[in-house]
Amino acid sequence: MRNKVKAFIVVVGVLLVVTAISLIIISRASLYGQTGRGSWIPDLIGEWVGKATAYYYPDVTDQSTFEYLDGVDFSDKGNVIITEQTGRVFAGSYEGDKGTLTGVILQDGTVSIQFFELSENRMFFTGKIRRSRGTLQLEGYVHVFGDFHDIPWPFFEEVARNMATGYGRLTKLTKQD
Repeated sequence: MRNKVKAFIVVVGVLLVVTAISLIIISRASLYGQTGRGSWIPDLIGEWVGKATAYYYPDVTDQSTFEYLDGVDFSDKGNVIITEQTGRVFAGSYEGDKGTLTGVILQDGTVSIQFFELSENRMFFTGKIRRSRGTLQLEGYVHVFGDFHDIPWPFFEEVARNMATGYGRLTKLTKQD
């Protein structure tokens, strides 16, 4: 009889511990951005600002001329604005509406964004979403390349091709609920 009582107490104790751990995990899931399925889709719509650090070739045909850029604005003529989002895909603008962007959020929190400036540049960003004190951040690698024409198409003769690779961080200006 005593063995049955001891066994019952042990089973009840184990069940209470497992229940307590489960409740803690469930209650903390929102802090870590998890939904019931274990995937987080943050609201990216809004204005983003950021800086980048990179090596930059103003003209890749002259490989002896490169620059180290530290803390340059991610977007020099306007902030990055994400205006549309449906699930994991999104779109928007940058460079004061001169450029457009499209992107996707993968289940592991990786974000891939393609930027296209209508006049000259293409930029790719691949990084991770983080939440720091209620603010969303995108941190990752930036690749830029462009063709600059001194004379408008179809008459251009001189083309300067530039490229840069670096690290960038974008921060959403409004806090995430």
